[in-house]
Parts: sequence; C-alpha cells; structure tokens
Amino acid sequence: MTPPIAPAVTAQQIDRFASHGYLVLPDLIPPATIQDLRVEADEILGGRLARMVASRTLDPRVTWWRLASGKPYVLKVKPVVDLSPTATTVADDHALRAVVADLLGAPPTLMDNKLMYKQTVDIAGGWAALPVLGEEVRKHTDAAYYATRGYPRVLTVAVCLDPCTEKAGALRVWPGSHRRTIEMIPTDNQGPVVPDAAAPDTAAVSLVAAPGTVLVWDAALVHASGPNTSGHPRRLLVLGYSPARPERGAPR
Repeated sequence: MTPPIAPAVTAQQIDRFASHGYLVLPDLIPPATIQDLRVEADEILGGRLARMVASRTLDPRVTWWRLASGKPYVLKVKPVVDLSPTATTVADDHALRAVVADLLGAPPTLMDNKLMYKQTVDIAGGWAALPVLGEEVRKHTDAAYYATRGYPRVLTVAVCLDPCTEKAGALRVWPGSHRRTIEMIPTDNQGPVVPDAAAPDTAAVSLVAAPGTVLVWDAALVHASGPNTSGHPRRLLVLGYSPARPERGAPR
C-alpha cells in the first residue's frame, strides 16, 4: 500500500478557496493508492450487495434506489473507513490533513466518510421496496445537514478513483455560493434541494478530473452531478473534515 504523496497548498489557493469555495488538486494521490482504493471499493460493494440479496435485508450503509428502467442503482456506501484500510490511510495522511488545516484555519478531525459509486448493479433486487428516482444528484448543499449534527463548518475532500468526465457525471459547483444564504426546498426522497433560480445552470462549473485528483469544497457550496452515461465506473472516496474541538479541560 503506497501512502499519498505530500501535497502543497499555496496562499493563492487559500484565497481562491475562500472566494470560490472549491479547489481542484490534480495528481495528489499516487496511482498505486488509487488502484488499492478501487479494489477495496469493489470488494465492499460486492460483499454488501451479496449479503443483502442472501438475507433479503437492507443494509443501512448502502444508499440505493430503482431507476425507471427497474435496474437497481447504488449511490453510496457509508461509512467505509472501518472497511477499507487504504481509505483509512488516505483519511489519516498527515500531508492531506495539512492542506485541510490550511483551508479550515484549524486542525481537522474526520467527521464523515463514504464511497460514492453512481452505478447500476446486476442483482436480484425485486424483494427490496426502493423508491424510483433518476441518476442525477440534484443541486444541494450539505452545510445545514452537518450543522444539525453539531458541525457548523465542514470541508469535503473527494478523491477521484476513476475519470470524472462530463459523461461520467462530473461534480458541478456554483462558485461563491457558499458565501450567501441559499434557498432550500424539501423533497420526498432526496432531501432539501436548491431551486434553479437560486443556482442557475449557466453559473455552474464542471470539475472534470483524472484519477488521483482531489476535489475540495466547502460544505456550504451548492453542488450537483449528472447521470453516469460513460459505461464506466465513477467512484469517489469522500471525506468530511471539521475543525477539531478542544478537549474538555484543555487550555484554550
């Protein structure tokens, strides 16, 4: 298992992150680590699905639904650091955490982790009572959700395991949206979403990225992604960091 290479974040990148709410850091994670993550991601998903089918019991770690075609579609598995040694290595890497610390302005603590899959699966899922949804992830922010859990500031770090192209459903962001109050509308199955009027498509930026790239964004940033029509996987290891809280009784 190869550890991540030492990253570097400049003063200009810190300023850009503050104003735009995101950064794209190419070639940050070496190919050997990416390959290890791919293997473990496939093993985790395959094992979880096999156990669900055998027991006909839903796994609370797996978020999935049914497409209009009837095919089961897996969005994510969460949490995963206890299942993937390489994910733990990446999440705990000192150099990666140093980048997050510079952007947060405080030492970070890992508060969220998941593998995003965005893929249909060939399993017998007729037994599962699943909602019927599309492949896209609608416009939203994560800040309000995290705030209700006691995390007022969160940075999201996504490691690209596969080519994140437009056809594969690359992440789309709305630069600067983290700096203003964003309207949210509740939905039945996809949580609160941002209406088009608050985040016009013309203002979006697609973060097309190669494997090994790290995407970092403020949890208050509006983001979304389209369907994966590439015919290939588009997996991400997604890590959430918040400022570490001082231990009780520790000097301030």
